[in-house]
Amino acid sequence: MRYAEARLPGDSACAAVSTTLASARKHWAWLLSQPCPAAEVWRELRLQVGRRADRIGPRDPSLLVLYGQLPVGCADSVVLCRWIGFGVDEAAELMGAEPPAVEVALAVARRTLPHFVDRDTSESTVAFPGLSAIG
Repeated sequence: MRYAEARLPGDSACAAVSTTLASARKHWAWLLSQPCPAAEVWRELRLQVGRRADRIGPRDPSLLVLYGQLPVGCADSVVLCRWIGFGVDEAAELMGAEPPAVEVALAVARRTLPHFVDRDTSESTVAFPGLSAIG
């Protein structure tokens, strides 16, 4: 939910998560047969959020730059780890990835857009009201 709220305005975040959970419920047996069910659910959430962001626009206009200049996985890693405040292990678990993959994504993002990866936490609280100490 926090990922969807970071990327989408208002009710769109709830709709994206609800649609993702409904899809997971519908395909539960298939999900359980996959090597990494979390990765499959993450792909669906990313798809739902991305579609809505393309249609209605992102919550924060700076996300257009972030997702426009980085591969989606790198941009997602930045949103999860630097804007929302998840640890690398927590973000990796959510995405169904290994922690080193998230670390590499953050390193790529840092080289490409250092001001987005290492941005001041005061910017994050303005862009995402209610979020505290993001690191």
